[in-house]
Amino acid sequence: MIKKIVLCLFTLLLVGCGVETEVINKANGDSKTYLFFKDFDPNNYYIELFDRNNNKNDDTKIIIARNEDNYYYEINGSTQMIIIQKDGYVYTIDPQMKNYSKVEKPVTDYAYGIIPYDFVSLKTKGYETGEEKVYGKSYIYEKYTNNTEETTYYFKGDKLVYIKYKGLQNTLFYKFNLTKDKASSKLFDIPEGYLEMTY
Repeated sequence: MIKKIVLCLFTLLLVGCGVETEVINKANGDSKTYLFFKDFDPNNYYIELFDRNNNKNDDTKIIIARNEDNYYYEINGSTQMIIIQKDGYVYTIDPQMKNYSKVEKPVTDYAYGIIPYDFVSLKTKGYETGEEKVYGKSYIYEKYTNNTEETTYYFKGDKLVYIKYKGLQNTLFYKFNLTKDKASSKLFDIPEGYLEMTY
C-alpha cells in the first residue's frame, strides 16, 4: 500500500514539473519579453544574432542596426554582405570585392518581426506562454501574434536565447547574441576606397 502511495506521489511530481501552455489575454507589464525590451529604443539600436535557419552550429552572424533614418544589415558567414540604407538609397556592399552598388528605393526594415516596436502596446498585449524544446533543451517561450504573423521569444530564466518570426512567406530563426543601446555612426558610412559598381 505504501509503495502504491509513493508511486502515485512520484507520478504526480513528474507530471507537475512541466510548464503548461497558458494564454495571457491581457498582460500587466510582467512578460519576460516586455521586461527584456522595455528600455530598448527602436530608433537607435545595434543587435547581433546568429543564424539558426539551417542548423544549431551555424556561426553566420547577423547584425541589424539603426540610427534614426539610417539602417544597417550585415550577413557575415561563408560570404559577407552589408546593406546600408540612408537618404533614400540602398547601398549593397561586398567587403571581399571592395565594391558597392547604389539604388534609389524604399527602406526594408530587416528587424521587422524580430524586435518589438510599440512598447506601450507590448506592455498589455496578450500572448501564449509555455515550455518548448529547442535543439534538445527546454525554454520558456512567449508567442505574440499579429494577424497572420507570429514572433516567439525563447528564454532561459530572464535571458533571451532564441527569436523566431513566422510570416506568410518565410520563417526566420535566430540565436540572440547581444544588443547595444546605440550603433556607431561610422557603421553607416560607405568604406573609403570602395568602388561603386554601375549597371
